[in-house]
Amino acid sequence: MVKKVAKDKSTGLPKKYLGNTTGTKRAELARVLKRIKDLAKAGKTIPRSLLKRRIELGRKKKKKSPAKKKSTRAKKKTTKRRY
Repeated sequence: MVKKVAKDKSTGLPKKYLGNTTGTKRAELARVLKRIKDLAKAGKTIPRSLLKRRIELGRKKKKKSPAKKKSTRAKKKTTKRRY
């Protein structure tokens, strides 16, 4: 018996394709994926703009990290040891 893939209730797409997106972004990503699927099925070329949009929507937001403090401690100078 083969296990079925978990699908999103509202879009019908596999949850894995929608990633961690939520709300409007999730719905838009689903629309873009469906458009790509339909174009591929019809044997047409998929515009780069559509592929870029898919990547952009699926990307996680970067969290702003606090600025790193520079250390004031001086580094030791290393010299080659001659034996």
